[in-house]
Amino acid sequence: MKKVLVATAVVAMLAGCQSNDTVKDVQQIDCFYPDSPATEAPRWVCDVMPTGIEMGAVGYAKKSVAGLNIMRDVATNDARARLAQQFETNVNTLFKQATTANIDSSSTDGVSEEVNEYLESVIKNVTSRTLSNSRVIVTQRSPGGGLYTLVGMDKATYDENIAKVVAAAGNKDPELWNKFNSKKAAEELDAALSSLQKL
Repeated sequence: MKKVLVATAVVAMLAGCQSNDTVKDVQQIDCFYPDSPATEAPRWVCDVMPTGIEMGAVGYAKKSVAGLNIMRDVATNDARARLAQQFETNVNTLFKQATTANIDSSSTDGVSEEVNEYLESVIKNVTSRTLSNSRVIVTQRSPGGGLYTLVGMDKATYDENIAKVVAAAGNKDPELWNKFNSKKAAEELDAALSSLQKL
Protein backbone atom coordinates (compact mmCIF):
# COMPACT_ATOMS: atom_id res chain seq x y z
CA MET A 1 0.00 0.00 0.00
CA LYS A 2 2.86 2.38 0.86
CA LYS A 3 4.51 1.65 -2.50
CA VAL A 4 1.30 2.60 -4.29
CA LEU A 5 1.03 5.87 -2.31
CA VAL A 6 4.69 6.75 -2.98
CA ALA A 7 4.30 5.97 -6.69
CA THR A 8 1.13 8.10 -6.83
CA ALA A 9 2.90 10.99 -5.08
CA VAL A 10 5.85 10.84 -7.52
CA VAL A 11 3.51 10.79 -10.53
CA ALA A 12 1.56 13.75 -9.08
CA MET A 13 4.78 15.71 -8.54
CA LEU A 14 5.94 15.02 -12.10
CA ALA A 15 2.56 16.03 -13.48
CA GLY A 16 2.72 19.21 -11.42
CA CYS A 17 6.14 20.03 -12.86
CA GLN A 18 4.91 19.47 -16.40
CA SER A 19 1.89 21.70 -15.93
CA ASN A 20 4.19 24.57 -14.88
CA ASP A 21 5.83 24.71 -18.33
CA THR A 22 5.33 28.10 -19.90
CA VAL A 23 5.48 29.22 -23.51
CA LYS A 24 8.84 30.80 -22.68
CA ASP A 25 10.18 27.42 -21.47
CA VAL A 26 8.97 25.71 -24.64
CA GLN A 27 10.64 28.37 -26.80
CA GLN A 28 13.95 27.75 -25.05
CA ILE A 29 14.08 24.15 -26.30
CA ASP A 30 17.20 23.60 -28.36
CA CYS A 31 16.99 22.91 -32.07
CA PHE A 32 19.28 20.50 -33.90
CA TYR A 33 19.89 19.91 -37.60
CA PRO A 34 17.90 16.84 -38.72
CA ASP A 35 20.86 15.73 -40.88
CA SER A 36 23.40 16.46 -38.08
CA PRO A 37 21.53 15.68 -34.86
CA ALA A 38 24.53 16.40 -32.63
CA THR A 39 24.82 20.01 -33.82
CA GLU A 40 22.64 22.86 -32.60
CA ALA A 41 20.77 24.74 -35.34
CA PRO A 42 19.03 28.11 -35.56
CA ARG A 43 15.47 27.74 -34.25
CA TRP A 44 13.91 28.58 -37.63
CA VAL A 45 15.22 25.20 -38.84
CA CYS A 46 12.74 23.71 -36.33
CA ASP A 47 9.86 25.89 -37.65
CA VAL A 48 10.11 28.63 -35.01
CA MET A 49 9.44 31.69 -37.18
CA PRO A 50 11.50 34.86 -36.69
CA THR A 51 9.73 38.06 -35.69
CA GLY A 52 8.10 39.82 -38.64
CA ILE A 53 7.33 36.64 -40.59
CA GLU A 54 3.58 36.03 -40.80
CA MET A 55 4.00 32.63 -42.43
CA GLY A 56 7.08 30.68 -43.38
CA ALA A 57 8.30 27.23 -44.33
CA VAL A 58 11.66 25.49 -44.27
CA GLY A 59 13.02 23.61 -47.26
CA TYR A 60 15.95 21.22 -47.39
CA ALA A 61 18.44 20.00 -49.98
CA LYS A 62 20.86 17.20 -49.20
CA LYS A 63 24.54 17.60 -49.99
CA SER A 64 25.01 17.26 -53.73
CA VAL A 65 27.95 17.05 -56.11
CA ALA A 66 25.90 19.24 -58.46
CA GLY A 67 26.94 22.22 -56.33
CA LEU A 68 25.54 24.87 -54.06
CA ASN A 69 23.43 26.63 -56.73
CA ILE A 70 21.46 23.46 -57.47
CA MET A 71 21.09 22.76 -53.74
CA ARG A 72 19.80 26.31 -53.21
CA ASP A 73 17.18 25.82 -55.96
CA VAL A 74 16.08 22.47 -54.51
CA ALA A 75 15.81 23.83 -50.95
CA THR A 76 13.94 26.94 -52.11
CA ASN A 77 11.48 24.93 -54.20
CA ASP A 78 10.91 22.56 -51.28
CA ALA A 79 10.24 25.51 -48.95
CA ARG A 80 7.89 27.19 -51.45
CA ALA A 81 5.90 23.97 -51.93
CA ARG A 82 5.53 23.64 -48.15
CA LEU A 83 4.56 27.32 -47.87
CA ALA A 84 1.88 26.93 -50.56
CA GLN A 85 0.49 23.86 -48.78
CA GLN A 86 0.42 25.70 -45.44
CA PHE A 87 -1.21 28.75 -47.09
CA GLU A 88 -3.85 26.56 -48.73
CA THR A 89 -4.68 24.99 -45.35
CA ASN A 90 -4.99 28.43 -43.70
CA VAL A 91 -7.21 29.78 -46.48
CA ASN A 92 -9.40 26.65 -46.39
CA THR A 93 -9.89 27.19 -42.65
CA LEU A 94 -10.73 30.88 -43.13
CA PHE A 95 -13.23 30.10 -45.89
CA LYS A 96 -14.88 27.33 -43.89
CA GLN A 97 -15.25 29.63 -40.89
CA ALA A 98 -16.75 32.38 -43.05
CA THR A 99 -19.10 29.95 -44.81
CA THR A 100 -20.24 28.37 -41.54
CA ALA A 101 -20.85 31.77 -39.97
CA ASN A 102 -22.95 32.93 -42.93
CA ILE A 103 -24.99 29.82 -43.69
CA ASP A 104 -28.70 30.24 -43.31
CA SER A 105 -29.84 27.66 -40.77
CA SER A 106 -32.88 26.89 -42.94
CA SER A 107 -30.73 26.07 -45.97
CA THR A 108 -30.08 22.52 -47.07
CA ASP A 109 -26.79 20.69 -46.59
CA GLY A 110 -26.51 20.34 -50.36
CA VAL A 111 -26.23 24.10 -50.84
CA SER A 112 -23.51 24.45 -48.20
CA GLU A 113 -21.67 21.55 -49.79
CA GLU A 114 -21.83 23.30 -53.18
CA VAL A 115 -20.33 26.48 -51.73
CA ASN A 116 -17.56 24.54 -49.93
CA GLU A 117 -16.70 22.54 -53.06
CA TYR A 118 -16.55 25.70 -55.15
CA LEU A 119 -14.31 27.47 -52.62
CA GLU A 120 -11.99 24.46 -52.34
CA SER A 121 -11.63 24.39 -56.14
CA VAL A 122 -10.81 28.11 -56.24
CA ILE A 123 -8.31 27.81 -53.39
CA LYS A 124 -6.50 24.89 -55.07
CA ASN A 125 -6.45 26.77 -58.38
CA VAL A 126 -5.03 29.98 -56.92
CA THR A 127 -2.50 28.44 -54.52
CA SER A 128 -1.25 25.97 -57.11
CA ARG A 129 0.34 29.01 -58.75
CA THR A 130 3.36 30.57 -57.09
CA LEU A 131 2.47 32.69 -54.07
CA SER A 132 3.19 36.32 -54.90
CA ASN A 133 6.13 37.97 -53.20
CA SER A 134 7.14 35.10 -50.93
CA ARG A 135 10.88 35.45 -50.51
CA VAL A 136 13.93 33.62 -49.26
CA ILE A 137 14.56 34.92 -45.74
CA VAL A 138 17.72 33.00 -44.86
CA THR A 139 19.73 29.93 -45.87
CA GLN A 140 22.06 27.85 -43.71
CA ARG A 141 24.38 24.95 -44.42
CA SER A 142 24.51 22.21 -41.85
CA PRO A 143 27.71 20.48 -40.72
CA GLY A 144 26.45 17.44 -42.65
CA GLY A 145 26.57 19.48 -45.87
CA GLY A 146 22.82 19.88 -46.34
CA LEU A 147 21.25 23.24 -47.08
CA TYR A 148 18.24 24.63 -45.18
CA THR A 149 16.24 27.55 -46.57
CA LEU A 150 13.51 29.61 -44.93
CA VAL A 151 10.96 31.11 -47.32
CA GLY A 152 8.29 33.39 -45.92
CA MET A 153 5.91 36.30 -46.16
CA ASP A 154 5.44 39.33 -43.94
CA LYS A 155 1.94 40.36 -42.81
CA ALA A 156 1.32 42.71 -45.76
CA THR A 157 2.31 40.06 -48.32
CA TYR A 158 0.21 37.42 -46.56
CA ASP A 159 -2.81 39.75 -46.60
CA GLU A 160 -2.27 40.50 -50.33
CA ASN A 161 -2.28 36.78 -51.11
CA ILE A 162 -5.46 36.24 -49.05
CA ALA A 163 -7.13 39.15 -50.90
CA LYS A 164 -6.15 37.56 -54.21
CA VAL A 165 -7.88 34.28 -53.30
CA VAL A 166 -10.99 36.12 -52.08
CA ALA A 167 -11.09 38.13 -55.34
CA ALA A 168 -10.68 34.95 -57.41
CA ALA A 169 -13.55 33.30 -55.51
CA GLY A 170 -15.70 36.41 -56.02
CA ASN A 171 -15.14 36.34 -59.79
CA LYS A 172 -17.15 33.10 -59.97
CA ASP A 173 -15.31 31.43 -62.81
CA PRO A 174 -18.25 30.48 -65.11
CA GLU A 175 -16.89 27.05 -66.05
CA LEU A 176 -16.47 26.10 -62.41
CA TRP A 177 -19.47 27.95 -60.96
CA ASN A 178 -21.94 26.38 -63.44
CA LYS A 179 -21.34 23.03 -61.78
CA PHE A 180 -22.75 24.36 -58.53
CA ASN A 181 -24.95 27.21 -59.70
CA SER A 182 -28.04 27.75 -57.62
CA LYS A 183 -29.53 30.94 -56.22
CA LYS A 184 -29.15 29.81 -52.61
CA ALA A 185 -25.51 28.76 -53.11
CA ALA A 186 -24.76 32.12 -54.77
CA GLU A 187 -26.27 33.98 -51.81
CA GLU A 188 -24.26 31.95 -49.31
CA LEU A 189 -21.06 32.42 -51.29
CA ASP A 190 -21.62 36.18 -51.52
CA ALA A 191 -22.23 36.38 -47.75
CA ALA A 192 -19.07 34.36 -47.01
CA LEU A 193 -16.95 36.48 -49.37
CA SER A 194 -18.32 39.69 -47.92
CA SER A 195 -17.39 38.47 -44.45
CA LEU A 196 -13.86 37.55 -45.62
CA GLN A 197 -13.28 40.95 -47.23
CA LYS A 198 -13.90 42.60 -43.85
CA LEU A 199 -11.06 40.65 -42.19
